Amino acid sequence: MIALSGVMTFDDHDKFRGVVQDIAESDASQVELSLSDLKMIDSAGIGMVLLANDRSRKSGKAFEISGVSGHVVKVFELSKIDKLIPIV
Repeated sequence: MIALSGVMTFDDHDKFRGVVQDIAESDASQVELSLSDLKMIDSAGIGMVLLANDRSRKSGKAFEISGVSGHVVKVFELSKIDKLIPIV
């Protein structure tokens, strides 16, 4: 499981690149991205989540998101990300 907290914006893309690399190199068959402590996400953050999903799937891993609440729920609803990635 990968847990994110605080805010996720364009400023986080360098750090998140390491997360995406860890996903690709992991032996796990499933990746869970926990957002229970994430307070805000912008469009660049959505792009990073989609990139993590893409990298997971290309590596043969299932990808899901958990703990979505507050502002993040609204952004996910507007972007229809729940149509692309399972949210548990």
